[in-house]
Amino acid sequence: MSSKLELKVVVPPQPSTERNFTTHLSYDETTNAIAYPCGKSAFIRGLNQFTNDNKDVSNVQFTGHANNNVTVVKFSPIKGSQYLVSGDSSGKVIVWSWNFIDDNDHTRVETKVKSEFQVLSGPITDISWDFEGRRLCVVGDGKDQFGSFISWDSGNSLGEVTGHSTKVNSCDMKQSRPMRAVTVDDNGKVVFYTGPPFKFSTSDQLHHDQNKFIRDVKFQPGDGKVLVSVGSDRKINVFDGVSGEFIKTIEDPEETISGGLFALDWLNNDTFVTASADSIVRVWDLESGKCTYKWNLNPNGDKDIGLQQVGIVSIQGGEAVATLSLNGNLTVLKLNEETSIATIKGHNKGITSLAVNPLITGSFDGKVVDWNDDKVTLYQGHNNLIIGLNNKKYPEISSLSWDDTLQINDQVKYKFESQPKFAAINSDPKDEDYLYAVINNDNELVIIQSYTGEIINTLKLQDPASTITISKSYVAIGYERTNAIELFKLHDLDQRFTLKTTMRSTPSCVSISPSEKLIAAGDVLGKIILFDIETRDIKTSRWAFHTGRINAISWRPQLSTANDDDEEDLVATGSLDTHVMIYSVKRPMKTIKFLNAHKDGVNNVMWQDADHIVSTGNDACIKTWELQLA
Repeated sequence: MSSKLELKVVVPPQPSTERNFTTHLSYDETTNAIAYPCGKSAFIRGLNQFTNDNKDVSNVQFTGHANNNVTVVKFSPIKGSQYLVSGDSSGKVIVWSWNFIDDNDHTRVETKVKSEFQVLSGPITDISWDFEGRRLCVVGDGKDQFGSFISWDSGNSLGEVTGHSTKVNSCDMKQSRPMRAVTVDDNGKVVFYTGPPFKFSTSDQLHHDQNKFIRDVKFQPGDGKVLVSVGSDRKINVFDGVSGEFIKTIEDPEETISGGLFALDWLNNDTFVTASADSIVRVWDLESGKCTYKWNLNPNGDKDIGLQQVGIVSIQGGEAVATLSLNGNLTVLKLNEETSIATIKGHNKGITSLAVNPLITGSFDGKVVDWNDDKVTLYQGHNNLIIGLNNKKYPEISSLSWDDTLQINDQVKYKFESQPKFAAINSDPKDEDYLYAVINNDNELVIIQSYTGEIINTLKLQDPASTITISKSYVAIGYERTNAIELFKLHDLDQRFTLKTTMRSTPSCVSISPSEKLIAAGDVLGKIILFDIETRDIKTSRWAFHTGRINAISWRPQLSTANDDDEEDLVATGSLDTHVMIYSVKRPMKTIKFLNAHKDGVNNVMWQDADHIVSTGNDACIKTWELQLA
């Protein structure tokens, strides 16, 4: 058996959200999972661990939309089919399926594209299946049309979405015969269709305020006798499901809606649930028009737009709901229970910084997440990209960001006068100096204590730096113009030397081995050169299998049973080319690869222990890999 990396754990990201827009969620009862978009991927997230303590989780990532942002993902209504449809910002629709590679191992999943069509010339906002799982209604914002009806397998047109003069926000197809469809737009207009083939039947622009967005619409499940629409005008309107005629507006004099409505879903034939900008999730009775239950997800009345509820889906046969906040948090609520079952937190932007044991991550938007097993904690004190994390005095977490601050658990410890560009922390767990090495915009090297914010040393550099690393005794810097690697003594920056050979292109990542005998330097073209620090000569230049910028290099920790000879052999690397690779010092041509590990590139790779690697990427996923040596 050859050596390999095997994926063991995937922590998927949170759904993408955008202010003033609905994120449409979808639920599959067979797998107890929800589907949603995040970045350029479509995700299926299993809810078992949050709803019934079953840890057997199926998380699926579909990356078939190339460089386009995914905007909507919907499960097929055919139970057990494991078919989904997703749409993206370019107007493309892809129908795909998923299944486990090994039925006994639910971490290894494969996806297959079944069909792919360019439906619109602009972003798709919503897609709906018919009850037979054969037809699709696709709506969005095209240049020449705002939607279309197609068959999922052939792409044949089954009718046009007409009657709109502006972007269509949502659509739904009646889940029974006679078939009907409905679409709603940015101008307060509801349009009704009969079919197939689907054609315009009637429209209503009187009962929602003009120039107000209607954000969501849903037919009653089953026979679809009525449909309900909600919008930014805070109105809930009910229409006949067969003729499209307006029936009534649902208003409860005892329940004031103080924010625009973003989304709705049916719990059963008689009740439905709405999510709104006032952070309240309400359950409504169709017949009486009364609000029968509500959850306030902002009980303190904080002025935090991140708590607006922008998506909702009924789960577990209408016994519970999953609601999405603008800040990306998913909250699972059980009917008639005041407290939530679970709040699912995490990242929905690329992860830029990583620390392990315990696992801490920081992302592009300034979020820092502590992935403690008992409770995931979110820190949102930063408002820009995280460039450094230190967890060595856990539960105190030190974070460094482009917002010019060093913070401990959201408390500012130091404010930089010049923005820090990039930073490094010594990954040696035995090191107790807790030092960051930082390069700022003034091209100055700053050594700073990561928990007190005390400046230990500074040095003005003559050439612009492109990367940095720090170990117990050294600081190593790669330079943009000369492609040289220079090492400084940590406690006396005047003592310095340059490695004899320059890199072929700009250095992008450097890493010193735990013994401080070797240093690996990667460049923007994907080549890594290993140097001997003592002789300053090249040890090997054969680590050249990556094809994009090297973003991470991590040395395997010493095994407890290892001899001195064994401690520095394997090096894990991550690159913009999306691959994770492990190189060997002893056998430079022996490479263990996992291709396409992270969509859009790997940003961080770290050894959790001698057999496990944690990686993060621009897809906002956290993946744990097991190294299986032959």
